[in-house]
Amino acid sequence: MKINKLLFFLLALISFNSCVEYVDNGTGQNGPEKPEEQKFTAEHSNATEAKYVGDKFVFTAMLNSVDVTSTTKFKVNGTEIKGNTYTPHKTGSHSVVATMDNFTANFKFTVLEDEEPVEPTGNRIDYAGTSYNLDTTFFVLNAQVDQQTGNVQIPTITMSDGVTPALNWQLINFNGTNLGTATDVYTLEILVPFNGTSITYPFQATQVEVIGGSVEINGAAPFTITNMDLNFESTGNAVPQTNPTKAGTANYTSKATGANSGNLAELFWNGNYATQAVLWNKKAKGANFKKLDISKAKILNQSQIKNFKIVK
Repeated sequence: MKINKLLFFLLALISFNSCVEYVDNGTGQNGPEKPEEQKFTAEHSNATEAKYVGDKFVFTAMLNSVDVTSTTKFKVNGTEIKGNTYTPHKTGSHSVVATMDNFTANFKFTVLEDEEPVEPTGNRIDYAGTSYNLDTTFFVLNAQVDQQTGNVQIPTITMSDGVTPALNWQLINFNGTNLGTATDVYTLEILVPFNGTSITYPFQATQVEVIGGSVEINGAAPFTITNMDLNFESTGNAVPQTNPTKAGTANYTSKATGANSGNLAELFWNGNYATQAVLWNKKAKGANFKKLDISKAKILNQSQIKNFKIVK
């Protein structure tokens, strides 16, 4: 009987110890909860905007999911900065140490050299930050050449003074080789004094008056032109020659400003041009310049022209 009681006591004691060991080491329900792990991080937070020397780099710090930037100190390359922004003055890799209380985080960021914008080149129209290439330029004289006699008929036109005889030119610059289908066109209508005996090309004239013009970008006029100027460079201009070289060369620029503030279209041309004489009326000017038929360019070489005839 005593043996049975002793055996029961030993079995109960063993069972109790096993249960306690399971509760403490297995579930830990009777012990203190494990503290939450504290995660402190820091980073360069505006990397898409700040890349170059002179940009403002912004740093942020987080403790778990809480923004603690305002209570964090930042050191860049070992030097503490004021606040959480830094404007670098040199390129390369930069090291940052962020500290808050007993927490520390490290990261690096790279500063690039600010790239200079690539300046557009070539024959083109610059408009609204985009360049539109030009392929063809015509100097079209308001006149008509008799192909058999070489006589030139010139309409009676004067300079703005109403007295000085004038030659009426249009300088038409466009993309492609067909004016009728061109989408980007810059045209100037000008007057130059006429001495009654010889053709004066625009870059040869001592006086040039811009009396009109138009700009077409992607097939649509970008604005109503309020002012247009023309500037020929001192070199790179030549009149057309006889065969085999027919085209002349011209080097000039122009600016057209529009009715709305900030509108500006700039023309750049330095290359060959062809010439033609076309007798036009007022309806062929300005926005209707495409009505000019320049499909068959004629060379206006002084040696080929015998006489001038003023058309009344």
